[in-house]
Amino acid sequence: MGEAGLSEEGNKQNKKGGIGGYLFGGIFLLAGLAVMFFVAVIPVAKYMESGSWERAPATVLSSNLNSHRSDGSTTYNVSGSYRYRYNGVEYTSNQVSQYSGSDNFGDYWQQLHRKLSRARANNRTILAWVNPDDPAEAYLDRTFRWGSVIFGLVFGGIFALVGGGVMFLMRRGSKDPAMVSETGFYSSREKSGHWLMVGFGAVFILLPSPAYLEVWKEVSRGDYMILVVLLFPLVGAGIAWAGWKMRRNYRFFGPTPLQLDPEPGQAGGQVGGTIRFGRAIGRDSNLDIWLSCIRGRESGSGKNRKTVEDVLWQTEQRAYCVPRQSGTDIQFCFDAPADQPATRGSGRNYIRWRVELEGTVEGRKLSRSWDVPVEAGNGASRVQLPESHVMADQRERELEAVESASEQIRVEQTGQGLYLESRPGRNLGMKLGMLLFGGIFAGVGTGLFIAAASQGFMLYFMGSIFGLIGYLIVFSSVYTLARGLQVWIRGSEVRVVRRWLGIPVYRREGRLLRAEQVVLKSGMSSTSNGRKTEYMTLQAEVDGKVLRLAEGIKGREVGEALREAVLRALRLV
Repeated sequence: MGEAGLSEEGNKQNKKGGIGGYLFGGIFLLAGLAVMFFVAVIPVAKYMESGSWERAPATVLSSNLNSHRSDGSTTYNVSGSYRYRYNGVEYTSNQVSQYSGSDNFGDYWQQLHRKLSRARANNRTILAWVNPDDPAEAYLDRTFRWGSVIFGLVFGGIFALVGGGVMFLMRRGSKDPAMVSETGFYSSREKSGHWLMVGFGAVFILLPSPAYLEVWKEVSRGDYMILVVLLFPLVGAGIAWAGWKMRRNYRFFGPTPLQLDPEPGQAGGQVGGTIRFGRAIGRDSNLDIWLSCIRGRESGSGKNRKTVEDVLWQTEQRAYCVPRQSGTDIQFCFDAPADQPATRGSGRNYIRWRVELEGTVEGRKLSRSWDVPVEAGNGASRVQLPESHVMADQRERELEAVESASEQIRVEQTGQGLYLESRPGRNLGMKLGMLLFGGIFAGVGTGLFIAAASQGFMLYFMGSIFGLIGYLIVFSSVYTLARGLQVWIRGSEVRVVRRWLGIPVYRREGRLLRAEQVVLKSGMSSTSNGRKTEYMTLQAEVDGKVLRLAEGIKGREVGEALREAVLRALRLV
């Protein structure tokens, strides 16, 4: 399928996604408005309207407290009938309260039932509220229920805000392509993230608000568990405050639009451009720009839907800052490999290219990102960075890689040659995470295996799979945590000793005569906050055997720097 076909298919999917988004938001908006109208607005209107009604004695004929259990909670209402006389005419009504439906806001319905039951048992009349314009309309109770009104306004308001927010974001999202085509600028992905956090914080604060009215009443009765509800406003306030700080940070730096050159970027050529910054930045600023090719996969549906993104390729460079009259132009230019896929797809499966800017300006952390289109091609960018800037950036990164290599792997030049030691316990966070992950699987597998004795053969099968995976991860994590590697290189002779808990496990020797024998291999990789980290192994291929020289090297550039150091020690470069 050609690029036009992919684009047309993507547009159709985006259109369907847009219709689905509007439909989803519209349902939430209408549901929220309906809750506000029927649960809050109508009762308030009835209360105000009935304030001018007249009172008349009424005899309670029947009264029942009805309970309804659903989704683990019980709601109540009261049904009944009564007789009253107004202007010499006798009426019978079953409109006990101005509130309809059932709920569990406080103990309103229980108290009303006790009041009516006592009046009926004692053959005592109570005063009803009668509409003088329509005497057949009356209420036995006209209590104003703050809990019901607050619930209706808050709960319905949250649904309406969520629905309206989704529709607003869909509308703004649908404008972005037009804006890009007209102005040539791309907006950063952080344009509205702060409002989402503020909105989530408001939801946490407002959602349990009807319960706030009951806190002190329940505490006075000795029910201190009700205090747990106060965690919601504390958490919500924290989330909202974080969102507000993000908002202040966004306003400090401004919109930061990005202009691509070439447009679109070229996989097999260059991806370059300019970021317009509203503040003055020095050429020696601490800002880095990243370019990533990302594969996204969406699984599940509804509330179980989730999207997982994998970084296929990634590189970085120091930002080049050019002062201008009203701020700074931040320029970048990357060589994009031809073996990486072009931007394509939307919805459940997609390829995206992302430009990210990170660093510190005037003591504030700056983090912005843009999704930009990239197609297969060999086009070059008109944004060309000065050679002095490129060379300085390259030297700085090489120096950082050498320093990191010496920190990760112990390297010593002795009278006997070069000594390398991969100490145990390195990359502790990653290995402890794997140990925890494996422990969870192993625990689940063991539990299923135990339960299988009474539940049936299928649990033996499931327990065996979970347990096998879990215990393999646990044992391998424990092994890698405690293993060490010592390497001595003297002339062309290489001697390797593998240790575990300091105990020698095996020894190997060989001769290195060519640079091609020393290779860097990629092992595991991890992605955190959009940054992909590869864990490398430096090894030598000798007489059909593989001798490990260093392992668990965090970062490809660090591994390449270590390889260069080993080759120089062997005088092979």
